[in-house]
Formats: sequence, structure tokens, C-alpha cells
Amino acid sequence: MMMIDAPPSEARAAVVCVRASGPRALIFSGKLVGKRPGSQPAGAFELPLRAKVEQCNNLLRSKVADWSLSVTTPGFTACHLPAPEFGYRVTYAAKATARGLSCTPAGRSAIGAWK
Repeated sequence: MMMIDAPPSEARAAVVCVRASGPRALIFSGKLVGKRPGSQPAGAFELPLRAKVEQCNNLLRSKVADWSLSVTTPGFTACHLPAPEFGYRVTYAAKATARGLSCTPAGRSAIGAWK
């Protein structure tokens, strides 16, 4: 059995992917939220999702801000994703149904060191 090494605690990058299903147009978005009141760090993104296609974004660790990630579509409450796991590639499945918008973890793997 092959063991995957855990990423070092100082891992600086994470990859977060979202795969949409269903006919509704979904948006994968994120922004850096400053740890200090009043700070407005740059780094916001908004990516349209297509059905059955993974949309990924590389996120870098920040000392002054934390990532806030969500999936949205008009008329539904946003689906907030957990903070990125630095050193890992995490995939979520997003779907809008009559019961609302849902986001569930679909996979996780170590990404290794970036040079």
C-alpha cells in the first residue's frame, strides 16, 4: 500500500475545484477577508461553472487575510465552502435542486511542493 505524505504545515498553496451539475448557471466565487478591521486585500474572483466540468482556482496562503469561498445562483441561498486546505487539491460537487443549492466534498489529494 502506498502512503501519501501529509503536506508540511507551511504549505503555501491550495487548489479548490467545483464541479456543477444540473441546468442552472452557478458561480464559484472567493475573496480574501482581512484579519485586521478595515483592510481590503486584493484577490477576489468570480468563475462561471458549466455542468459536468471542473472549475479550479489556485489559492495562495496570506498572512493578513483568510479566503471566503462560495457557490451562488440567483434565487438560492449561497453555499459556503470551508476554508481551503493548504497543500491539498479539494473538489466539491455543486447542484441546485428544488430543495436548494448544495455543495458536497467529492475528493481530496495532496498537491506536493511548488517550486
